[in-house]
Amino acid sequence: MGIATAGALIVFPGTSQGSAEGPYYFKCVGPLADGQTIAASISLSSKELTVGQQLVINWQLGDAQRSVKVPDPLNPNHDKGGHLAVTARVKAHGVWTGQGAIDSTGTRLVEEGDLRTGKPLSLGLVSPGLATAERAGSGSIEVGPIILDLAPVESTWNNTFVEPVGDFGVAYDGNWSYLADNNSYLGETHFNHDLHQASKEDAEASFTFVGTGVDLIGDKASDMSEFTLVTDQGNPPDEASERYNAYWSVAGERRVRETFTAAKDLPYGKYTVKVNNKTEGKHARIDAWRVHASTADNLNKSPYHTVCSPEPKFPLIPLTVTGGGNGSPSPDPSGDPSQSPSGNPSVTPSTTPTTTPTTTPSGSATPSGNVSRPPTPQENFTPLVSVIVQGTPTPTATTTVTLTSTPTVAQVAITPLGGAQTGEAPDRSNPGAAVLVAGALLLMGGMVSGIKLLRRRAAHAGER
Repeated sequence: MGIATAGALIVFPGTSQGSAEGPYYFKCVGPLADGQTIAASISLSSKELTVGQQLVINWQLGDAQRSVKVPDPLNPNHDKGGHLAVTARVKAHGVWTGQGAIDSTGTRLVEEGDLRTGKPLSLGLVSPGLATAERAGSGSIEVGPIILDLAPVESTWNNTFVEPVGDFGVAYDGNWSYLADNNSYLGETHFNHDLHQASKEDAEASFTFVGTGVDLIGDKASDMSEFTLVTDQGNPPDEASERYNAYWSVAGERRVRETFTAAKDLPYGKYTVKVNNKTEGKHARIDAWRVHASTADNLNKSPYHTVCSPEPKFPLIPLTVTGGGNGSPSPDPSGDPSQSPSGNPSVTPSTTPTTTPTTTPSGSATPSGNVSRPPTPQENFTPLVSVIVQGTPTPTATTTVTLTSTPTVAQVAITPLGGAQTGEAPDRSNPGAAVLVAGALLLMGGMVSGIKLLRRRAAHAGER
C-alpha cells in the first residue's frame, strides 16, 4: 500500500505503482481556502487489472498549500492547536465492488504556532483508496473532491450567535431571555459580556457541537437553581447525563465563568447537549460553551469546513478489467491413448499364439471400440500379462498393451496342467542334463581304462 505525503510519494513493498495523474486543480469553498485553488496529483497502481485484483489509489497533496490557512489566526480558539482532517475522494464507475465514493483520509495535529501565525498549511498524509475489480469489462475513476476540516483542540462558543457555523448551533425555548452584562464579578466578566437566563421550571435550551466533550460555562449565585445537562446524538440511551446545583450561599459574591462538565471522552462526532431548569423561581444561566476535540474527521462539519471541487470537465481515468489468467488446465477425461510411459521397452514375447487375434501389439494404442484407458502410473511398474486362447478369438474391442520397463519376472506365469491355480510357476527338474553328465563320466572312465590296458601290454612285451 502506498501513502501520499507532502512533496513525496511513499510506496511500501508489495504495491505496484503506476504513473501519476495530474496535477489536478480544485476550487475551494470554505474558510480555509475560500475562492482559492489547490493542486493535487494521484497515482494508480494499474490501469489494467484482472478480476479480484485490488486497485490502489495514492494521493500526492504536495507541500504546504499556499492557499490553505486559517482566516482568523488571532482567534483564542487556536491557543491549543487543532486537528486538520483531509478526505480526498474519487468515484468508481463500472466494475468495482461497492461502487461509489472511495475515500483516502488523514488527520494530523497542527501546532498552535502554525495557526496563530496564519502560515500556509500542509495537508499531510492520507491513506490509500482501495477498490476491488469485481467483474471483467471497462471501468473508470472520477476524481474529486477534497474535503478539509479543522477542529480546535479546545474552543469556546458564546451563548448566542446569529446563524449556525458548520454543524454548531444554539436554540432556546420561549422561557429564556437574553441579557447584556458588562459588570465585573470578583475580577471576571461574562464571556462576550452577555448571557441567557431562565427562571421557569423545565425551561430548556440546547447546543449542538462537533467534538469529543463539552462544558457549560455559567454562574454560581444565591439566586441560581438546579439544572440537568443531557448530551446525546438524538438516539436514547443518553451518552451522558449530569445534574448540578448552581446555588451559592454567599449573597453579593456572584461567581462567573464557572465550569459545569456535561460530557467528556465521547467518540468524535456531532452531539446536542440540553439544559433543563429544575427549580421554579430560580435561575439557570448560560454564559458560553467549551468544546473539546481529541481528533477530527470529515463526516461532521467543523467551523472551518471547506470543500475543494475539481474544475469542470475533469476527464475520467479509464480502466480495463480482464477475466484473469487461463488457470490450471482441466484434465482430459478421455485420457491420452498415445502417451507412452517413460521406460524403454526391450522385451518382446518370444512365442506367438498359433491363433492370431485381430490386434497385434504395435507400440501405439489404436482403440477401435469405445474403450478409453488413462495412462498407468509408472512408479515401480512391473507388467504381468496372461494370455488365454480359446478357439478363434472375436474381440469386440481392440486394445494394445505397451510394455514400458524391463520385467523382473517371467512375461507369462505358467501353471502346469492340472496344477493348482496359484499364479506362480513351480520349480522344474531337468533329467536330460543329468543323463548327459552321467554318459560323459562313463565314457571318460572307459578311455582311462583302455589306456592303462595298453601300457600293461607294452610293458609285458618289453620284458620278453
